[in-house]
Amino acid sequence: MPTAQATDPYRQVLVSMAPKVPAIPTFPTLDWSYENGLYCLPETDADKLLDYGENALPLFAHLLDQYTRQMLLILESMSDP
Repeated sequence: MPTAQATDPYRQVLVSMAPKVPAIPTFPTLDWSYENGLYCLPETDADKLLDYGENALPLFAHLLDQYTRQMLLILESMSDP
């Protein structure tokens, strides 16, 4: 059974096509306060928190899914004889 050469140009091209892992979005810095027995956020910080939950996290999940699919395609291509 032949084995692939370490210097196989096809494999080198596949490895060079590997995408970078998407960066995990950083949680926004929020200015919490405690008033009348409740924790409060200023409106701008509430917007940051909503943006993080509604935009940053779903975008990260989508990018991570794309990354996973691309890596699986590359790995499948490398395992084919």
